[in-house]
Amino acid sequence: MSNAGNILIITNPASNHGRGARAAGLAAAQLRARGVEPEIRETKASGDAERIATEAIADRGESLRCIVACGGDGTIQEVAGALAKAKTESPPPLGLIPAGRCNDFAHALGVPKDPTRAADLLIEGTAKPFDLGRVNDRYFCTVATIGIDSEVSSYVDGMRGPLKGTIAYLYGALCVLRRYQAKPVRIKGDFGQIEQPIFLASSGNTRLYGGSIPIAPDADPTDGLLDLCVIDAVSKLRALALIPAVLAARHRNRRGVRIIQTKRFTIDADAPLEIWADGERIAQTPATIEAMPAALRVVVPKNR
Repeated sequence: MSNAGNILIITNPASNHGRGARAAGLAAAQLRARGVEPEIRETKASGDAERIATEAIADRGESLRCIVACGGDGTIQEVAGALAKAKTESPPPLGLIPAGRCNDFAHALGVPKDPTRAADLLIEGTAKPFDLGRVNDRYFCTVATIGIDSEVSSYVDGMRGPLKGTIAYLYGALCVLRRYQAKPVRIKGDFGQIEQPIFLASSGNTRLYGGSIPIAPDADPTDGLLDLCVIDAVSKLRALALIPAVLAARHRNRRGVRIIQTKRFTIDADAPLEIWADGERIAQTPATIEAMPAALRVVVPKNR
């Protein structure tokens, strides 16, 4: 970004056992070294990042060069949602300082993990349009999921200890799998209708979730589509056998697996089921899930 200045950093200081606060400090120091004085606002509870971003857009509008989300995918989701819903004609772009367990959105867009390099990108990068997904009235950046994935996400969210990223997700999957029962659902879209018990249904705006798991191997956040991966009800033994295939992005042609590109679909079940996205519980069935093309601009490397 040329002439970077007037940068607001919204940080979750508790993200990843305090890494959010440390990352914000390092990024701010790097920006100051390059002649830019950022403002830092800290969140204290869920929803704060979206509120702070919304207020900043309303108060300062287009004078803001960039609103930076410093934290995990949940913090990024909130700030992205505020920008996507902004009433102003030209809201500021989103900047990323990844400081969470997985950092899936930053990884998808080529934003470095190192906070000083990510801060440099805020000055040297360029703002480009990217899609978001939306579940009812909530936006998401990476993958929205239902079925075993949502139960694993819930399990991992409550974990305490050193495990993070893909290792934490796989550990959670093994723990949840022992008691998991396939959920009967009804999925309707421009592809037709699926009505049956499923192991999971994951709609990807980007390829990865859980740190480095390519559940939607060909998902592209610039194509205006979601890649919906549906895995039929399977035995626990077969589910275990599918894990290596998913990790290697070789599951798309396996029996009982289908990946569908779609702009919009609805999903319902006999009893409400939780929907998780970006590591956060964001809705429950019944729900409408859709792609929101070019919903916001994000500061990324010029060669992205």
